[in-house]
Amino acid sequence: MLLNSLFSKRLFAQFAVSVLILCLGSSIGSAQRPGTGSPARGNSQNDRSERGQGEAGGRRGNGEQGQRSRGGGGERSGGGRTRTETPPVLDQEFIETKLPAGTEYISDVVFKEVDGLELKLDLLLPKNETKRQLPTAIWIHGGAWMRGNKARDLHRFDQLTSRILQEGMAFVSIEYRLSSQASFPEPVLDCTDAIAFLNRNREKFGLDTDRTVILGTSAGGHLASLIGTSLTVGGKDFVTDASRPMGTILGVVDFYGPTDLIMLQSKRGEIDFENDASPEARFLGHSPLKRPDLARAASPVNYVSKDSPPFLIFHGDLDSRVPMMQSIYLNSMLEVNGVESRLVQVDGARHGDEKFDETVYNDMAIEFIRSLIH
Repeated sequence: MLLNSLFSKRLFAQFAVSVLILCLGSSIGSAQRPGTGSPARGNSQNDRSERGQGEAGGRRGNGEQGQRSRGGGGERSGGGRTRTETPPVLDQEFIETKLPAGTEYISDVVFKEVDGLELKLDLLLPKNETKRQLPTAIWIHGGAWMRGNKARDLHRFDQLTSRILQEGMAFVSIEYRLSSQASFPEPVLDCTDAIAFLNRNREKFGLDTDRTVILGTSAGGHLASLIGTSLTVGGKDFVTDASRPMGTILGVVDFYGPTDLIMLQSKRGEIDFENDASPEARFLGHSPLKRPDLARAASPVNYVSKDSPPFLIFHGDLDSRVPMMQSIYLNSMLEVNGVESRLVQVDGARHGDEKFDETVYNDMAIEFIRSLIH
């Protein structure tokens, strides 16, 4: 018998204890460890490819061959951390050296105006000689809900971005209001408004929004998971206009995103509830333990149902910022409800690690995406 999407307090406590025990064991539940040792960073096809060329006015393309190199992602490079933020648009060098030949880059498309802000998205469109409508990958960036932009993650996941384009998919990266600009549920509404905008403009951009996959890292993984689970149970609280079709979300790829904000808070020990400056408190506008109702409403695990889309979840076993328990919990809830889900443990990976863009994990992501769109 399937569980209800919202646990009773007793069942929640029992499940949390089970998860804690599971995490302390020598094996990690259903998490899968691919291979041993460090996988190769790429292959000749992905590491060297010819690129197409650009136009002014926000549309750019490529044409030259370039060597792949890791760009700064504004968060983690070589194990260290930096607060230098990546510009919110891709530069010509990235387009020419990282993306497949013929890729068209349409930048800074305004999809929403709110509180004096213009919210924008970028589209990367692969060469499409047949002019068919393209299945769509929507990327939601990370940054603890309080930093980051629509170009940042693409530098850290440049190989996966290129692989998705090579599959003949449109790649769309969206922005949302950060926690310094708005609190929950507004950033979620921004993301669903972007999805609705793409569906309304599917003919203009040549998109098949009934074949949409959502991907996200960290805070973006949380938002992708929240949208993927809530919309399938009639989550109208996260939709500005319920009369606007959203297309169809076929699946979610979640990279180390928080899934239960109350459980996430428990890793912090003693908390000054009145002055809680944690990322999740800033996102909610309140400490999660002072407003557990908001924390529950913002937690993807509470929306999981038999109708949730398939999930592919990646998490590092050395992640101290978002403990792997978060992904184990989500994966278990999906499985209990009979939803296809796969949790991949990335050995030796910390939060935001470059390991996540290695070929072995990209292969898994592409295999998952192919299974959904074909």
